[in-house]
Amino acid sequence: MKNYIITKLTEDYAKEICNWKYEDEYAVYNFSDYNIVLKNGWGLAIEEKRNEEFVGIVYNGELIAYGRITANCDKSIIGVGLKPIFCGKGYGKDVMKLLIKECRRRFPENPITLEVRTFNERALKCYLDVGFEIKDKYIKDTFNGKDEFYYMEYILQ
Repeated sequence: MKNYIITKLTEDYAKEICNWKYEDEYAVYNFSDYNIVLKNGWGLAIEEKRNEEFVGIVYNGELIAYGRITANCDKSIIGVGLKPIFCGKGYGKDVMKLLIKECRRRFPENPITLEVRTFNERALKCYLDVGFEIKDKYIKDTFNGKDEFYYMEYILQ
């Protein structure tokens, strides 16, 4: 996967991510303005969290995605955001493969998991294609109210 680079998620990258705007039902993934993210102390704005949990994914010199990799209860958890102009164009699979590899590097013994809103068919297809399997479905509270999610585990270990 040449031309992709996993890199530190800098504050400038975090500010850029806050400017990414998804449309229609995908707008639930939009961040607030960076100053609000900073004021509220959300992970993207905290340098220590950015350095420990977040990565930027650069393709041909452009930030196209970010990932968040954490561990909880002996499971690794991947979160991902793809720049809106790259959504639905096949970049997600490469990004996920990079994040899975990074996740294995950081937490080699842990199963790899993620969650995705059930309406997000693009992301769901991507995750299934790279080796995740749906294990559960549930409703949880979000910033935008209650939403339905799938819990998924990576099975191509």
